[in-house]
Amino acid sequence: MKKLFFLIATISLLAPAALAQEVKRTEDAKTITIVEETNSPDGRIVTTTTFQKNSVFTNGFWHNWELLLGGGAQLYYGDNDKKFAKWTEMLNYPAVDLYLTKWASPSFGVGIGANYSGFTGLYQSASDYTRNSHFRTNELYTKADSKYDYEKLAWQRGQYANVFALAHVDLWNAFFGYNPDRIWSVDAFAGGGYIFGLGLEKGEKARGASFNAGLANKIRLGNRLSLLINLRGAIVSDDFDGEGYTNEPDAAHVEANIASDGIFGVTAGLAWKLGKEKSKWERASRSSTIYYNDAALARMKDLENELAAANAANANLRNELLNAADVQVVKEVPDLWFHINFIVDRWDLLSREKVNLQSVADIIKSTPSVKYLLCGYADKQTATPSHNLMLSKNRVEAVYNFLVNELGVDANQLVTDYKGGVDYMFYDEKELSRCCMITAIKE
Repeated sequence: MKKLFFLIATISLLAPAALAQEVKRTEDAKTITIVEETNSPDGRIVTTTTFQKNSVFTNGFWHNWELLLGGGAQLYYGDNDKKFAKWTEMLNYPAVDLYLTKWASPSFGVGIGANYSGFTGLYQSASDYTRNSHFRTNELYTKADSKYDYEKLAWQRGQYANVFALAHVDLWNAFFGYNPDRIWSVDAFAGGGYIFGLGLEKGEKARGASFNAGLANKIRLGNRLSLLINLRGAIVSDDFDGEGYTNEPDAAHVEANIASDGIFGVTAGLAWKLGKEKSKWERASRSSTIYYNDAALARMKDLENELAAANAANANLRNELLNAADVQVVKEVPDLWFHINFIVDRWDLLSREKVNLQSVADIIKSTPSVKYLLCGYADKQTATPSHNLMLSKNRVEAVYNFLVNELGVDANQLVTDYKGGVDYMFYDEKELSRCCMITAIKE
């Protein structure tokens, strides 16, 4: 029993040394490369993984949605509002923001949004003035400069809603690369919408177009939750509050009319990434593993020498056969190797590839005793593994159907397979991995 305990203790001490691992990390402007070297009883194992900083795998439609909700204050600036004694008299609260965004990538997204708040302003109520405010009251404003007394400035008060569509850009991801652990991020957004008044008197129609823009500052609290500080503004149709050009009494007033009204607001709240899975993006990567074994490498060298000698002997035999009399020439299986290319996320055949397949069909028909392998592929960098598996299957079926149904190739000569997404197959160009390869099967 003591010997058994001693053996176990010895193995536990030696095992870490036998499986020691060394990790080296290098980084440049575009990539991060991690090299892991492990010593095992059978030799060294070296794994190299390269991550693309600004390239990620595409997630499905129902992933990477974000909901933003905040509350705060805002002000509306119209034609007469510069006559307020204090700008703080224009402030309205609460102001509520609600945004729903679908992020197509870490840097770009699209969505919809809405704002709700109160409306406070001034309008001229003098009897000789024809302006018709949609938000008018009978309460005069008495704090204005005396030079405006003849205008009889009155309060405007009401509520409104603003709905819009937006385009979003995550500035930090766009300019500095994707980083899921970044503490502070800034989402710049802009888009058009429709603004309309609420609770108006019968017959009143306060409405118009709006152009909205802003900066959503997000401070990360967890994987899916962030603190939100939203700075946003809007340019609103001039006639929304009823103080448009058509209500001005003369040319002098038309020239003084502000071309459009403005809104500025600040709200605070939360940003929530929806969905339990894939709230982060998976960086596009390539990985390769090399196994080193000195004994195996030495044996491989011996086998290479033996193969070279066998090839030399085979060449001599071929020469003897060619020089011999009454030699019957038998047609060999052709060394066919053909590449049929496809457009990203498509499996329909291009016209040029149909032309190339006619030559392939002629070769297959000329060797009726030979079978051929059709194998479909997709590029690993563009989509999810399941989507790439579907693409590679559809691509090989498209080539198979064209050869059999259009060009009359015997289906018994064809064998199909598909591999899904693969690393770069040719010249480090992912476009060349979107293909179907045709090769002769030699038995």
